Amino acid sequence: MKLTGRVWKFGDHLRSTYFLAAKYDVLGRAGKFEELAQHVLEDVDPAFVQQVRRGDILVVGSAFGTGKHLDGPINALKCLGIAAVLGKGFSAGWERDSINLGLPALAMPQLYDRVETGDVLALDLRSGEAKNLTRGTSSMGAAVDEGLLALIEAGGIAPYTAKRLGIVDRPKGGGASH
Repeated sequence: MKLTGRVWKFGDHLRSTYFLAAKYDVLGRAGKFEELAQHVLEDVDPAFVQQVRRGDILVVGSAFGTGKHLDGPINALKCLGIAAVLGKGFSAGWERDSINLGLPALAMPQLYDRVETGDVLALDLRSGEAKNLTRGTSSMGAAVDEGLLALIEAGGIAPYTAKRLGIVDRPKGGGASH
């Protein structure tokens, strides 16, 4: 699985409420992820929603995603087209929930100091190679496990399980409506 996208770089110890204020939790609980997506980073960078493009990649520091673990922030990032969240490290809850919902959250600590916001990154999840196309550099991380790749490629745990069970009418993205 290969991803290519523009980097959005963020720092260490960012709680899930950094990206979406808690006042919008009700939208996530109601499954209104497209509407919720319009509020991503509005308190930090109000122009983010207009500037982000499908395929963009978040690169984050350590201890990313602490705090409440609701499906809303992850599904909102997916609605915006974020292809992956790569970081020095994640809270266990964010990493698990993100992968279960089909958004790759992968620890790639070597990458953090080699990219900046706006760089274009090409990532091969099977080999672990990350190429910064803007700077002409590359780095190697760990290849993603085949089982994990199968979950990600299926769109998360619910579509993966449905496929394995032969259920063809199961909605993608963990069963949440958009």
